[in-house]
Amino acid sequence: MSAARKRIVVILVLISILLLYPFNTTLVPEQHVLVVTEDMHPISNILVRQIWQDYSLEARGHEEDLPTDVNGRVTFPARTIRASLLMRIFGPLKSVLGQGVHASFGIHTDMFTLASTDAKASTEVAQPQPGEIVYRLEL
Repeated sequence: MSAARKRIVVILVLISILLLYPFNTTLVPEQHVLVVTEDMHPISNILVRQIWQDYSLEARGHEEDLPTDVNGRVTFPARTIRASLLMRIFGPLKSVLGQGVHASFGIHTDMFTLASTDAKASTEVAQPQPGEIVYRLEL
């Protein structure tokens, strides 16, 4: 095999690896949530639901419910996905072919509180931290 042919084979192998290697991507960063009453008293034991999906890469979405602690706080971990460049290119095309004009693309996320009979408001007053998502509820 000639040197030029070896170079072409090496380049093709490298391109194949680059197109097929599943790179990790963060869909939703870590999120800190504070749930309080309208007058800023923390609410414990209330569920907070986080929903996320990358419509370009996933056929189904994900959701997780976590309860708040005694300080009305809950932390959701970062949500990641592993996908190759090839999948990132052809995923949206697959979505269009499968759903036509109703196709969705990219990352969609939502978060909300759920009603809970175990929820209790504290007598303390909460101070939101920088970057914290705050939900003010009527109890």
